[in-house]
Amino acid sequence: MRMMVAMVGLMAVVCLNECPLRAQPTELQLGAAEAEKVIDDMEERMRGKASVGEMEMYIKRWDRTMRMKFWELYPDKSLVRLTAPAEDAGMGSLKLGKDLWSYNPKIDQVQKIPPSLMLDSWMGSDFTNDDISRSSSIKLDYTIEPGAGTTYNGVESWRVTLRPKPDSPVVWEKLVVEVARDDYRPLRQEYYDEKGSLARIMYFEDYRESKSGKPYPYKWRMENRQDKDRYTEMRIISMEFKETLPKKTFTIRSLKRGR
Repeated sequence: MRMMVAMVGLMAVVCLNECPLRAQPTELQLGAAEAEKVIDDMEERMRGKASVGEMEMYIKRWDRTMRMKFWELYPDKSLVRLTAPAEDAGMGSLKLGKDLWSYNPKIDQVQKIPPSLMLDSWMGSDFTNDDISRSSSIKLDYTIEPGAGTTYNGVESWRVTLRPKPDSPVVWEKLVVEVARDDYRPLRQEYYDEKGSLARIMYFEDYRESKSGKPYPYKWRMENRQDKDRYTEMRIISMEFKETLPKKTFTIRSLKRGR
């Protein structure tokens, strides 16, 4: 589910110590137009027209593992439904554009998430409701600045900074995306708060070929850098890219009753 990238946007552990390995700068530079193309290519690699799959989510804070199925239709429709543990089975989230709904089968209640709760934890994880409701493309809300060539964990990479466009409904003061130079696969994404402090880092790892033959990171890890004992790790169990999905998949009725 790439929406946990914008989720998505639709996830991995490459750095666990207190002081993460920093990329070493080189003389290579990217102009703004080139940096924009790098981001375009990265997003193209990470998404398809539609996708369906299953994943496992481990939340360190609660020492809790959940399994879920997901469906996504680019650019702004997604459905996630928990399948395990048994006491949570049937719970789900539906994204339509920038609107997000949740469903609790125990009380048979659908709730639209209000703006005041968008920074709350999604399913108790280190992802927020705002993360899940974001559109798949970060270009919609951020301006892409010139980038620089770096080396990260032995991989030659591009490091690109993105800043919010005026009046964009985003919570981060800055994003920094690092992608491999050879094939533009994302390596990590940094999130900076309004004080300029590094708040979170998403790591992407364990690239494999999906059922559709498209390389995809099967492990995503969101680390809370302001509380180093907190992280959430997503592990893809299956992932398949498709041309489309039925529109009836992404409805309140489907959220409540399943497909």
